[in-house]
Amino acid sequence: MVSVEKSVLICFGFLAVLITPTLEAVNYNEPNLEEPRYSYAGENDGGRLTGHVQNWATLIQNYILQLCSDGLKTEYTQSFYDKADYILQKKNATEIVAKVRELLDDYFNKKEEAARRIADEVKRLHDVSMGKNPYTSLTGIPNAFYRDSDIPGRLPELSYNTYFRQAVSKTSSTVKISDEVPRDSKDTINAVYYTKDLDEVFISNFEQDQQLRWQYFGSVEGVLRKFPGREWNRNFAGFYNDYDPRVRAWYIAATSDPKDVVIVLDCSYSMKGKKFDIAVSVVRIILDTLTKQDYVNVICARASHWDAFGKWHPFNTTVLSCKDDRLVPATTAHRKDLKEKTQALIPDGTSELKRGFEKAFELLSGKSRTGCQAIIILVTDGKDTDGERVRCGPGYYTRSGYVPGPICKYEWSKVWDKVKELNAVAEPRARIFSYGTIDDGENFPGHLACKNRGYFKKLTDGENLIGKMRDYFNFLSSNSQKTTQGKWTAPYIDAFGLKQMVTHAIPVLSDRTGKLLGVVGVDCTLEEIENLIVNEQWGSVYAFLIDNYGGTIFHPLLKPSSNLVEDPILVPIRQLEQPEGEPKEFSDVIDAMLKGETGHIEIQNAQRGVPKGSFSDGVKRQVMPATYFYTHLDKTDYSFAFSLAKTDEIFRIAREPEDRSHLPGTSIFNLLKEYNSSLARRKLPGQFEKIEVFHDEPKYPDLRVSYLYSSFFLAPRCYCDPNSYLVDDDLAMKTVKAHEFINSKEEDVGCPNSLVQKHIRADVLITSQIEKIWRNRNKKTLADVKWTYIGCRSGVFRTYPGHRSKRYYDPTKRPWYHRVIVNSDKTSISTAYMDSAGVGKIISVSQAVFEGMPIIADEECDKIEGQKPGGCQCSTDDDCVSVRCYRSQRPGLSDFTRCASVKVEAVTSLDILYEDFHKNVFKIMQDRDMPLSCLDEYPCPDGESGCMTRCYLFDNAANIVIDPEFINVSDLDTAKYNRVSLGKKEGEIMRELIYKHRFFIRKETIDFQGSCSLSASAPRVNLKGIAKTPEELDDYYKNKGPIPSFSSKFGCIQDVVGYQANSSVLEPSGMIIGNISGSCKSGFYYVTSLPKTNLFLLVVENWRNNKESMYFNFNCKITNRVSATGAFRIINGTCAHEDVAASLASQNRCPTPTNYEITNCTYISGAPRSSEMAWSALVVNVLTMVWLLG
Repeated sequence: MVSVEKSVLICFGFLAVLITPTLEAVNYNEPNLEEPRYSYAGENDGGRLTGHVQNWATLIQNYILQLCSDGLKTEYTQSFYDKADYILQKKNATEIVAKVRELLDDYFNKKEEAARRIADEVKRLHDVSMGKNPYTSLTGIPNAFYRDSDIPGRLPELSYNTYFRQAVSKTSSTVKISDEVPRDSKDTINAVYYTKDLDEVFISNFEQDQQLRWQYFGSVEGVLRKFPGREWNRNFAGFYNDYDPRVRAWYIAATSDPKDVVIVLDCSYSMKGKKFDIAVSVVRIILDTLTKQDYVNVICARASHWDAFGKWHPFNTTVLSCKDDRLVPATTAHRKDLKEKTQALIPDGTSELKRGFEKAFELLSGKSRTGCQAIIILVTDGKDTDGERVRCGPGYYTRSGYVPGPICKYEWSKVWDKVKELNAVAEPRARIFSYGTIDDGENFPGHLACKNRGYFKKLTDGENLIGKMRDYFNFLSSNSQKTTQGKWTAPYIDAFGLKQMVTHAIPVLSDRTGKLLGVVGVDCTLEEIENLIVNEQWGSVYAFLIDNYGGTIFHPLLKPSSNLVEDPILVPIRQLEQPEGEPKEFSDVIDAMLKGETGHIEIQNAQRGVPKGSFSDGVKRQVMPATYFYTHLDKTDYSFAFSLAKTDEIFRIAREPEDRSHLPGTSIFNLLKEYNSSLARRKLPGQFEKIEVFHDEPKYPDLRVSYLYSSFFLAPRCYCDPNSYLVDDDLAMKTVKAHEFINSKEEDVGCPNSLVQKHIRADVLITSQIEKIWRNRNKKTLADVKWTYIGCRSGVFRTYPGHRSKRYYDPTKRPWYHRVIVNSDKTSISTAYMDSAGVGKIISVSQAVFEGMPIIADEECDKIEGQKPGGCQCSTDDDCVSVRCYRSQRPGLSDFTRCASVKVEAVTSLDILYEDFHKNVFKIMQDRDMPLSCLDEYPCPDGESGCMTRCYLFDNAANIVIDPEFINVSDLDTAKYNRVSLGKKEGEIMRELIYKHRFFIRKETIDFQGSCSLSASAPRVNLKGIAKTPEELDDYYKNKGPIPSFSSKFGCIQDVVGYQANSSVLEPSGMIIGNISGSCKSGFYYVTSLPKTNLFLLVVENWRNNKESMYFNFNCKITNRVSATGAFRIINGTCAHEDVAASLASQNRCPTPTNYEITNCTYISGAPRSSEMAWSALVVNVLTMVWLLG
């Protein structure tokens, strides 16, 4: 071991190399660099590296802070905002809520009017054309009338449209016919024929409302006519996907009222084979045709039995949902859960339908239900025996041998009597729909259905089941309240590529027949609705949208809709705004919103969530006074609210500089390529040559960059009309308009008479001053820094070198921005991740830029006890509420160090290649003269070889930032370096940090919108053909082929496990030390912080992992998994949601049914004879004849 004096010289040598440049001239960073801390372990402490670990941590922190000083130049950006003029703005939240309500009401009303015009035209065309169809086959219908989405030769001319993000026809609709529908059917041909003239109203609707998305009509025959016309989606094998409008949520929501459904499935042995396959398909179809307004459960009915050899086989009648004592809401999660469990059933046991029906009526009478109408679906083969194999007695032995027990023979009359008894007292009375599978056992299920106001149908195969079950669906629509009023659906993933949608659906009834013709639908994207709301936010204000059940449709803490792989599971708003039941006053907000009221409620201890980084990092809860302003949207099921903190009532906002003489001459928009367009060359002569655009540089493959200029980008919410911006594909015009406005001196009047929101230009101009400073940095020392950028809270994004950003990009939604917002006093470092341009793995280093320091009188500051607000004098960071004390450049405030403002104005960040960052960090922790440096190998204390010093950097969420193995991992194998949990690498140490030292606090949340994979992740072979750059992504949507790439992802409910570091346990020594010898590894470990960052250093002395390499060391694998972070699938995840809503019946909210009577319920009466019984009877008859003849 080296001497203390030598160690000190080594440390100061590193420090001199790292912090020599420009330090004296930069006041901002003076408090950040620290002298190394020296503390050495005693002889009995068990470790030899205590002092070295603390020294390394100090030097690594100094390296990071120096990197920020050299690369980010945050102190300059801070000075620009300190010198900026600020104005105070006060907004009337009530007026803003009223304004947004008016915008949304108008938006929804236009969609409803469009749907109404289509519905009226469908009815007119049908009634006029009845009996007048001259065509007897689809092939005979001319192309002008019949364009088919599945037949390339019958497609109209298609061209790419940015609004629909695919190739469409704006002059013609197309028809999609479900695979289950016979194309030669007269009904199918009629549906195609009478809807042929809908194009006129489709086109007219679009001319009246340019924000219309898909318009369509789905007929009862299973034919969909859709506008604009398009080729149908294909699966990864190249075949067209099926689509039946009759099982879509928008169709069912419009054609049936709320209902309670129990499916009783005969799971007995006689159902084995094709019969059970048909039964499972029936269950799937019933579940698919339920909506969130319905309640459901599935019962597998069977009982125990003996077999022919006297063996006992135990079975019970079971309720399949994880909530087996009640009906469950027919949400996406519950329906998926029931379908998975039904699919996994194996038929066996005896028929025990009496107990099945008793359980069904128990569920229907429970508290968890709508109480509006009750339906029982029975699926059975109707046989009164399960054959020779199933016996109802144990059997016995005689002298002649073993005699099996009697074959089970069921008395169906007992079931009939029990159902009659239970249904007589049920409220409401249940209707029973029975489906017989293949066999001739019609008597039992038919009697049940017809005696209980239902319908019976025998199913001989699984083809076109929806068509065969039409009587059930006709009943639902016929028994519904006779109305042609439309309904708004819950959000779902658009099957046609426009992400998350809601639909206004209207049922269409014929005036001539009174029968249902189908359903009209008009779609709205959730993205458009969000933009209309978000556009009016300011400061820390946020908004959320809920449905009339309290399900959250939009909230800033939910995942973006683009990240969802299946229809979203609506998270209760209580879970987001009222975690663990607090604050209790928020219940008043929910109640008022669900009642459709308008108003506001102030809550002193409101809980406002701020993401800590990525979704898996969890949410930081801030308790503060806030006011909820809420209202209901007329004619919809939706309500929205704004949450305003006290500090949002009057807030400061930077003004653009009046004197621009010190600013760069020009700010460049991010679409560099478009400066070379004919329009830009005409409007902005000479500008393209001035920018000097380089393409496909070695450091920036496939990208266009400018080294002379940074570029600015405006997030969609910066624009007065974000929806128009997002679909505007005239990039040249977009570039010219943005360039001219930002660089002009015309008055910034703001919306609606401007391109962008008011004061957006101020952030662009203020941040433009950093461009020259970034450009003149030491390029040699920053050779591996790829990007330097700043994201403002307004949505303005500036980056150097100048380059193009993605169209949907918003810096305030990025993990690097969130990490700084929740720890604004620290320099934040990300885990390694793959750069979007494909140049390799990188790390982001970020710092906060605070709102310009306010001027506050010293006398006012003296009156404040404890930590001081922005503008007050301070000596250390701890003196300030913002935990940031520095010397401002603002005139009048530069005499003393003062506290920064609490609010963060912007976040500035740089991206450095992981390899460079890794090497610099490990260089600090390696010393040729010290045999215990990081990665040095040496003999173990027991004399064995194979020990070494192992070092990691990890963040405050227990994710590894630096790992010795990351440097050798392929850049394409992201799963091995991006967000790798410390617990997966050092399970024993992680476990001690959690349970022994209480250093990590475990946090668990349920993610109802998770994404799981059918197979383990695997690295890409290369990035060839994968759209990476913003330009390639835009071109990809235009030029992509019809066959999608294969994906093994599916939606699931996950338990998200995370950890949060508790730095206070490091006091007073500043370090945790310990010794582990577990099933994986052994060694003596040290943990200390890099206090001015979000990082911690872990060093393991005498590290040895020979036990982990043992193939059958399951204990090691378990240890590394138990304390790991991550998202884990919950098999019964639907149980995590508690339904607390009162039934609609108890609230008098049930629609009035028509009490439709089914008059065509028929079945063949008489006991069936099973094939086994028939064969036995034949054998007996033959033997009898032989005996007589003999």
